[in-house]
Amino acid sequence: MKNASTVFLVVIMFSSLGLWGCTHQKNGAYNAKIRELENRYLKLEEDYKAVIVAGDQLRKKVGQLELQRSELTQQVDELKGVVKERDELRAQLTSRTTERDNLHGQMTQFRKDLAELLGRMDNTLSPTSVPTIINGVPNGSEKD
Repeated sequence: MKNASTVFLVVIMFSSLGLWGCTHQKNGAYNAKIRELENRYLKLEEDYKAVIVAGDQLRKKVGQLELQRSELTQQVDELKGVVKERDELRAQLTSRTTERDNLHGQMTQFRKDLAELLGRMDNTLSPTSVPTIINGVPNGSEKD
């Protein structure tokens, strides 16, 4: 049994040294692979930090855009009222222009009627039809 435990100890010792040697190889390909993985890991960490910074900037930008959108929505609502008022004023202007044109036509017709009436009055009161009074006696009724 003494030989078995010595043999067992030697086997365990050689196994441990073999495993240790396998893990600490001086193989260039293995070390290159480790360096490559470390470089990839560092690049991924840098990319992750850049993505976090970009995400924060985008969140701020989204907040600003939401604020701008709410302001623009408010302006659109105000402008809708202004547009409605403008349309009402345009309709009033159209109706008032129509009224003015109608009144202008009526006034033109009234002026023509007045001019015609004045013409008739002038014709009625013309000197040929108005008797002239000479020496206190009307001209048309003089006796010779």
